[in-house]
Amino acid sequence: MKDKLKKFILENREQFDIYEPDPRLWEKINISIKEPGAKKINWKGIIWKAAAVVIIFVSSFLLHEYLHLNNIQITRKLIKQRNDQVIPELLEAEIYYSNLIKNKLAEVQPHLLKYPDLGNELNFDLSELDSIYYDLRNDLKDNIANQEVVEAMIQNYRLKLKILEDLLEQLQNFNNSNNNKENQHDI
Repeated sequence: MKDKLKKFILENREQFDIYEPDPRLWEKINISIKEPGAKKINWKGIIWKAAAVVIIFVSSFLLHEYLHLNNIQITRKLIKQRNDQVIPELLEAEIYYSNLIKNKLAEVQPHLLKYPDLGNELNFDLSELDSIYYDLRNDLKDNIANQEVVEAMIQNYRLKLKILEDLLEQLQNFNNSNNNKENQHDI
């Protein structure tokens, strides 16, 4: 089959060569043919590569900054958590004194119904001590290793308890003296 095609082309060669290409086509071909020593710079390719490098650099920088910012935020959270850590000694004292104060308040409440002015005064004193306690707690956050602040916080609880005990004792003594007077009048 190849022989027939080859034979046909050779026999009809003149008919194939009747059309000449446009001379401008040969000029374009000659221009596009590279000379062995000359190099043509492909600026489009260079610009695209440079743009890709810039995009990679910028995205890497932004990722680094994002991770750095996250690390700062995590560090701040850890520092805050460390400052909020509870000192075992203080935690035990808070639980112990809170329960004692709660029990004493329950004992005092029936007596305060008879003397509302004393109740208001007691609430004012306890709120003042609570305010001092919260100031001490803030001081403790600033300096967690300060034993003096812990002692002052425990002393605050003791003072609350002492106020309640003294008030309860005075109210009971007052009630007992009133009961004795009534019993003397009955006889």
